[in-house]
Amino acid sequence: MFTIACWKVISVNIEPIELLMKKIIRQYNRKTEGWSVFIDRKGNVLILSPKVGYRLKLVPLNPREYTGVGVRINGLDEMHLAMEGVPSYGFRPLSKGETGELLDAVHQGNTDKNELIKRLLMMEPVPTRELRKRGSAAVLSGPVIAHPNLNDISKSQRELEKKLTLEAYKLFKKRYPHRAAMYR
Repeated sequence: MFTIACWKVISVNIEPIELLMKKIIRQYNRKTEGWSVFIDRKGNVLILSPKVGYRLKLVPLNPREYTGVGVRINGLDEMHLAMEGVPSYGFRPLSKGETGELLDAVHQGNTDKNELIKRLLMMEPVPTRELRKRGSAAVLSGPVIAHPNLNDISKSQRELEKKLTLEAYKLFKKRYPHRAAMYR
């Protein structure tokens, strides 16, 4: 469990995730090392880049699609220190051989699969534009770190989560009024 004294919101603009994710992907493509992603079961996501972070609140539309809002945050030095030694989040193209090796290890319950996953995650992440160029058989993304409740990290995160939840559901109601009516 991480304890962070204070995170500062450095952008008071609460933005729809569709816009914010474009900014995050552009930043990732400029510098692919040093990223971390945390999620919890309540639709909270924390994305750390080497310089800033983003706190997102997701509203599921279906199993593969979300809407929601997010905000840029600062003051994450302690969190970055806690992540030392953990592989950077990112996209890693896998060759046909690496893909087969990974699938075999998972399907056969291979005891060496942890070492294989560790080796694959130690590969350098690449910008998204490189994924097609490399002709990879598959793309390994991650690691995504599951946290029981990102609001437990700090009091400021609990307060921020309340604001983001309110704004996320306002956006949901505005964009999907028929779906939102089902949840009244």
